[in-house]
Amino acid sequence: MTRPRRALRLVGWVVCGAALGLASGCAWPGKGANERSLAFEPDSIPEAYARSTAALMVPGATRSFQITPAGDLYNGAWRVRIHPAAEGESAAAPRRIAYLDRWLPVAAWTRRSGDVAWRFEAVAFPGPAVRDSGLIASLLVEATNHAAVPRRATLSMSLEPPETDPVFVAWDAPETPWPPLAWGAGAERDTVYAWSAEAPSAQPSATRTTSWSLAAGQTVRHRVLVPAYPMAAAALARLARSAHAARVDQARREWKEALDRGTHFELGDPEVERALDAARVMLLSCRERRGAGWVPIGGPFHYRDVWLRDGARLIAALAVAGHTREARELAEGFMQFRWPQGAFLSQRGQPDGTGEALWTFEQAVLRPAPSESLSRYVAAARQAWQWYEWQRNFGRQAGWALGPLMPYAEPRDAELVRAQLVGTDAWALAGYRATARLMRAAGLEAEAAAVDRSRASYAADFEAALGRTGSRDIPPSWQEVGRDWGNLAVGWPCAALPADHPRLAALARRAWAEAGGAGLVTYGHRDSLHGYVGADLGTWALLAGRRAQADSVLAALLHWRNASGAAAELFSRAGDFGRNLPPHPTSAAALVALVRNALLFDDGDTLALTLGARERWWRGTRVTRAPTRWGLIDLEFHRDGDAASWRWTPVPVWTALTLPPGTFLAGDPPAPLTRGSTTVVLAPPGTREARVAVRAAP
Repeated sequence: MTRPRRALRLVGWVVCGAALGLASGCAWPGKGANERSLAFEPDSIPEAYARSTAALMVPGATRSFQITPAGDLYNGAWRVRIHPAAEGESAAAPRRIAYLDRWLPVAAWTRRSGDVAWRFEAVAFPGPAVRDSGLIASLLVEATNHAAVPRRATLSMSLEPPETDPVFVAWDAPETPWPPLAWGAGAERDTVYAWSAEAPSAQPSATRTTSWSLAAGQTVRHRVLVPAYPMAAAALARLARSAHAARVDQARREWKEALDRGTHFELGDPEVERALDAARVMLLSCRERRGAGWVPIGGPFHYRDVWLRDGARLIAALAVAGHTREARELAEGFMQFRWPQGAFLSQRGQPDGTGEALWTFEQAVLRPAPSESLSRYVAAARQAWQWYEWQRNFGRQAGWALGPLMPYAEPRDAELVRAQLVGTDAWALAGYRATARLMRAAGLEAEAAAVDRSRASYAADFEAALGRTGSRDIPPSWQEVGRDWGNLAVGWPCAALPADHPRLAALARRAWAEAGGAGLVTYGHRDSLHGYVGADLGTWALLAGRRAQADSVLAALLHWRNASGAAAELFSRAGDFGRNLPPHPTSAAALVALVRNALLFDDGDTLALTLGARERWWRGTRVTRAPTRWGLIDLEFHRDGDAASWRWTPVPVWTALTLPPGTFLAGDPPAPLTRGSTTVVLAPPGTREARVAVRAAP
């Protein structure tokens, strides 16, 4: 891992020519005609939030650059302040900071100073060392004079320490005050913070300024490289020999290849397809190395720690989206948080992590077929289950009604209360179910049956405790205090209660009423919205047959994204996220999970297809290489007038086929299909296609 040394007096920028001892000229082949014009208009991309921002990130990097709402670069350790101007008029802040096609992490933004338009394009690429933790940001600046007369344009770029009250600080930022950061000449040019194509100044300076006299209609370009960590000047200059356009092409090619290795979604719905791509880019990027292994992180900026709560969702979303290798590598990383007693804990006061870890193992290790490392996860799950049973037996001996449930906790997050949290028990029940599934996959039927029996007893205690509360739905804690959080996951993914349980409907009704309707839910204040905590209600609604409510959750997840396709965790209804910067990977995971579950749901004993497929998707959808508990599945479906048809990879279990929205069965389905309800058709094991007559709802 590359780390900055403390209190170094470093020359800030390396520049071409004399700074590198070159005989003449600049070794950068992309300075001029070799660089193409910027690819798209960022201000045309939708932006849901009051301020636009984006991340320059790559998988494995321990620092990322934020493109700030002002259009500067900041990595948590230092800033690159960018000040463009024309004829003395400073450029305004950008309206949008957008990714290409709202998913590919090539960021662009525009600033204007009078008749001169400043366009910026930035892309990140990994540092040069194998398994290095760093990244390099390549920035191309383009100034165009749209006036009919010449204009004087000036671009100043300064290296500066963080603000006095920064929105985030890199975990490995220097603890001592920063030395002066300078561009200029000096003896210590071996380690630098940035590279520029311009000739060096005679004296050290914190700012580099470049000026042009632009004729009417003229465009000039300027390129800069900024590493996430200081690096050797010669090494950074060598990286500059690859043109910016080549770095963009590299990013396009590598991200396309990465997504092509996963499930392919052809929905005939570009917005949802691009949202899925943006979400998967986010999930794949929020990974770091810990030694030889990988762990999921909570975000590229201020949440770079590992939280089992967030990491579990990230891993599960990658698993169901076909990124099996990455999901399993990250699941292995969870083993670092295993305690000697068998519990899993990443943050003090959050015992729900044990159930989340076991659920994660099941999600990642069993799809599309059991991993060769299955026995390792079975052993960990067995010990965790034994730890749970020890906790329950110890509490039961106390003779207290709530004794068989998990003890008090103070998570310092989410529920924000010291109490017995309902979510801890719900996730424990999810962990029991996961343990039994892992054991069955390993051929340990007797052990799995024992876990099933203990889960049934636990579920009975769970429901009895609900009956003793004064709540009509499901409170956040058994003491009926705290904020909604883990209780919102009771229906799915925890399956602590069946989907048709009246308490789940009452919980959704209360949570959505406080938010003003189905979609996202509030958190802490009625003016707030939370990007993912209530998204589980969307899948619950699918399972409960409440398709319209599920679709409203999806619509909200699609709406509340920025111009780079990412979502914030917590924000006001006016779109102000405060210091809680997007992007957040758990919001991305929620979107992936809901879309995937609307198409293929395999978390029960029956494969459910098209549970929440939108009407537009019925014009013709194809999903290929979708991992399920019964192997990789391809699915096609469409509606042709008064008929709905499906074709899918056969599985050894029954398949439930949900009809297009707003339609009912027109008569009995042809054999071997059977009627499940007026809107669901059942296909026996081994079926590979179905076609039924449908009629519109009266």
